Amino acid sequence: MALSIGRIGACVFFSVLCHTPLFCLAQNLITDQVSITVERDQIFGITSGEGIARQFLASGEEIVVLETRGVTGYVQTTKRLLGFSGQMRRWVELPLASGEQIVQWAVTPWLVLVIGKRQGYGFQSDLGRWKKESWGAGEMVGDVRVKSYVGLVTTNRRAMAFSAITGGFFSRDLLQPIGTQDVQINDHIVLLHEGVRTFVFRSGLAIWAELP
Repeated sequence: MALSIGRIGACVFFSVLCHTPLFCLAQNLITDQVSITVERDQIFGITSGEGIARQFLASGEEIVVLETRGVTGYVQTTKRLLGFSGQMRRWVELPLASGEQIVQWAVTPWLVLVIGKRQGYGFQSDLGRWKKESWGAGEMVGDVRVKSYVGLVTTNRRAMAFSAITGGFFSRDLLQPIGTQDVQINDHIVLLHEGVRTFVFRSGLAIWAELP
């Protein structure tokens, strides 16, 4: 009988916790489900289920960055970018142009956003593909923000949203210079305030829209 009461008590306690915001948030967190290791000039992408994918390093190719988050893996070498999709259980490579220099990157459970001197690169993990955007002459990258499904890159000329779900990079010219206080971003939505006008980008829609 004591055992039965203990079980009921545990169920009640669990039910109460499930109605508290912090506990429910913890239940929805994405845990790491992929791992990457390097053995004998081979890069192995390992998922929590069946399937191991590998990539061979070329002669003289060296690994610069190796990072995983959720179902997404990222490897930067001296010659290319490699995205690992845990959902698709495969590697996707993007060769780097000669002279390109990577200056920063961010990895979330669903995407990778990489900033180079010449281009921006985005990896959509669930779709298993890379997208890229070239910088214009005299264009300088400023603020970079990244959340679970969206990223935002602002330059001295435009704002570029990146979505893990839809087409990739979505650019719009800036009406005026903006500061960090003019940007709001969460896991799915970007808000850009330009004076009295506000523009919104959503991860599931391939467009910038102005709020009425």
